[in-house]
Amino acid sequence: MSAFRICIRSVVLAAVVGQISAFAQEPAGPLAKKLAEVTFDHYAQAPGYSEGPIWHEGNVYFCSGALLRVDKDRNVSKYLEIGPAGTAAWSKSQLLVCDNKHKAMLLLDLAGPEPKLSVLADQFDGKPLGSLNDVTLDARGNIYWTDPENSSAKNPVGKVFRRKPDGTVDRVAEGLAFPNGLDVDPASKFLYVIESQSKKILRYELSAQDGPLGKPHEFFDLGGSGGDGCAFDTEGNLWVADFHRPDTGKGRITVLSPDAKVLAYLPLPSKVVSNITFGGPNHDQIFCTTGDPPGVFHAAVGVKGFAGHRPQVELRPGRALDVVLPAAK
Repeated sequence: MSAFRICIRSVVLAAVVGQISAFAQEPAGPLAKKLAEVTFDHYAQAPGYSEGPIWHEGNVYFCSGALLRVDKDRNVSKYLEIGPAGTAAWSKSQLLVCDNKHKAMLLLDLAGPEPKLSVLADQFDGKPLGSLNDVTLDARGNIYWTDPENSSAKNPVGKVFRRKPDGTVDRVAEGLAFPNGLDVDPASKFLYVIESQSKKILRYELSAQDGPLGKPHEFFDLGGSGGDGCAFDTEGNLWVADFHRPDTGKGRITVLSPDAKVLAYLPLPSKVVSNITFGGPNHDQIFCTTGDPPGVFHAAVGVKGFAGHRPQVELRPGRALDVVLPAAK
């Protein structure tokens, strides 16, 4: 056999072995089989790249140049003229919003006849906040958000901030290569942070006394183009917006168990997926924000999502913002 044929045969054999290995690594458990039957629909279109979705009382709020709202009939409208990037639920009637127009963590109160918008935090150490990307909270009422401003793999200067129940703001993590999505597990034991530029998911143990978080543990390496946002289901599994897979040219959801085992992949019909939230009357549907095409994609997954922590803490917002809300017109 000629050297050329041997070379070709080796290449073909390597490709076959690679395909077998890839196939062997595909999750095949009950959740993977269940999600294999799932299909997405383009729930709402948007004017551009979208992120930060949240389902609330039948409406989906998400960020795309402004805070947009999709009503129960799937009509999309501009809800707030701000610069939002992330949202989270504080209570059944109050939403947290990362806003880069006012450089502040905002509280959107939907209770009462007219919604109200106010500032929860806009300074750290006497200086204005930088960028605010995504937000979450723990069971004790601490609010966490990421600040990836000017950070990259070569310049890891990203940070994570925390607003304590007494209103003080501290920096709990730094030196990160574009910290992006983050969430606290249902047991409120760990804070998970997606470090997009390293393509890793980091896990910090939460302090019972709300002290420093210490060094993170590397929970999982996503590879590909890294991750963006995330959400937990009630079993403590982490559903990650696996931004873009170079091998398929699409985004997907990667579902990880509490011990970092891949339970399922859920591909989306979009080039990228930025974030994910659970919603619907039984909280067993997912709504994903995307780019190319931009907007919100939806799927009934039959897995109940974690509705988030509901701290028994009274929020004390600062100044109210003079923003006219459509519902108040």
